[in-house]
Order: sequence, then structure tokens, then C-alpha cells
Amino acid sequence: MLKTLISRMSSAWYIFSAMLLLVTLGCGAAAPSSENAPDPSDPKEPIVFSDLSWDSAQLQNRIAMYIVENGYGYPVDTLFGDTIPLFNGLIKGDTQVTMEIWLPNQQEAWDKAVADGSVLAVGHSLDDNWQSAFVIPTYVANENPGLRSVQDLSQFKELFATAETGGKARLVSCPAGWECEKTNEAQVQAYGLQGVIDLTNPGSQDALFASLNGAYIKGEPWLGYLWGPTKIASELDLTLLEEPPCAEGVGPETGCGYPPANILIAVNPELPERAPDVIQFLEKFALTSKMEGETEVWMGNNDATTEEAAVWFLQNQDVWTQWVTEGAAANIRNALAAEG
Repeated sequence: MLKTLISRMSSAWYIFSAMLLLVTLGCGAAAPSSENAPDPSDPKEPIVFSDLSWDSAQLQNRIAMYIVENGYGYPVDTLFGDTIPLFNGLIKGDTQVTMEIWLPNQQEAWDKAVADGSVLAVGHSLDDNWQSAFVIPTYVANENPGLRSVQDLSQFKELFATAETGGKARLVSCPAGWECEKTNEAQVQAYGLQGVIDLTNPGSQDALFASLNGAYIKGEPWLGYLWGPTKIASELDLTLLEEPPCAEGVGPETGCGYPPANILIAVNPELPERAPDVIQFLEKFALTSKMEGETEVWMGNNDATTEEAAVWFLQNQDVWTQWVTEGAAANIRNALAAEG
């Protein structure tokens, strides 16, 4: 009898203990977490991206923003502007992420900011890029076989002259506010071509592209700055005039060709502490110029916005799944499925 009573009491105690454990867990006992992980119960501050005034940067922003918002639950926003003011904005904390820091174009300002701890590099993208201030349509090169190098422009300046350039060759350069505007000016001087070339500010990226496209349609001569990845560079047959390669440690402003840029993803130094999961994603982000170019072509052919192009990229590529956690990937897939 006593033995049976003890057995029943023991069983009751085990049942009570199990129920107590379930109640405790149900009331929200905290699971172990890493020291640096953000508390999911805390409201997340918005992450603002530097919306630079060219397509590749804006498209990369939309891809990254979709992932950050839908995968990791952070509100996102953009601040539009040009290279120099937005770099200063990143330093001041007006923005937290810049997806394209072009080096060596911004080398001096970048080195200074890194030295005083104002910015951090966390990743890179578009490794297979190119740029040049001296681009002509290939039909112009074919029609003028003596025009092969930058120095040949002295003999062909009348080919690109307009009523406004006073007999000089018109070179459509970078929009004002881009670092390459100053670099192109320095290149012309370093090559001794001040009396040959008249640098024209197109006003904007779209105006630059429209200038090239308009000349191309008419089969007219055109000389100017361009870079890849861009939709127009992917679609048109273009030739880069030959330039000497830059020696180690010097940039194109000294009188040599632009090397492939080192394009960094940079953040304000306060971001890693409040969004370590976003930093881990940006460290793995690796969009190629080929992917970028294909997406820009789709965007142009479908008259789509950068937001729509970002969704198209995420729906038609799976490379992004390598950049995010499994949980974030599941969240993003759910969001993409809802896009239709």
C-alpha cells in the first residue's frame, strides 16, 4: 500500500514538473543568443542606402534593400545624390550603406576617411568592370583606321568638333559631382591635349547615354566617357582608344588608362554594432558586371523600374541564396512569391 502511494506521488510530481516547464517556456523564457545578436523584440532602426546617380548603384541598392528588408526585417530608405556629397553623408551617418565606392577614383578621400575611422569597407562587387574617358563607336574606328590611340586625337580633332568647341574635339565627360569629372580633366592635361579636346559636361548619366545613343543611331562621330556595366555599353559596339597602362601606385590622372576599378561596399562604422546580420550579408554580396548588365538590359527592354528589376533578378537568379542565412532566404522567397 505504502509502495503504491509513493509511486502515485512520484508520478504526480513528474507530471507537475513537466507542466511547470511547459508553462515557463510558453511564457517566453529567453533562448540562448550570441552576445552581438540584436534582440528581435527591439524595434529596428532604418538603414539608409546612398542612392548614387547611376543605374548600377541604384540597382544594387534595390537588390540589397529587398534582401535587408524582407530577409532580415529592417526598414530601409535611400538618400539620392552624387559621389562627393553622399560620401560625406556616409561619414556623417546620414546614410549607413554605400554599395559602390569606386577606387582609385575616390582614393584620396577614401584613404583619409579610412585612416580616421569614418568609414568601413565590408565587401565588394562588380569586379569585372571597366571605364574610359576615350570611347568611340566602332564604326568611327573602322572608318578612320589611323585613329587608334588617345594621342591620335590631335590629327582627328575636327572629326569630333562642333560649333561650340572652337575647332577642338568635343569629349562628353562625367556629370558634375562625379569624381571622374576631375580625373578626366587631369588626364587631358597630362596627355597635353588641352588644345585638342573640349570637355563637355552632359549634366546627368541619362543625358550622357542619350548623347551616345543619338549619335550611334545617326552613325555620327562621338567621343566620350563610358563605363561598364551599363545597358548601353552591353548593347552598342564600342571601341576604347589605346592608352598606356598605369604604373603601380599611380592613377589615370597622371596620364594613363583607367584600370579596372576596385568597387567597395562601405558602411558607416556605427552599423556593425546595431546590424551585425546585415554586415554578414554585405560581406558575402558578390554581384558581377555580367549579372548587372543582364539585369539592366531586361530593365530597359521592359521599361521597368529599378525596384522591378531587383525583383526580377532575385526571382531568376539563385546566387543571392549564398549571401544570406537559411532563415533570411526563406523570408525572401515568401516575399518574392507574393510579388506574383
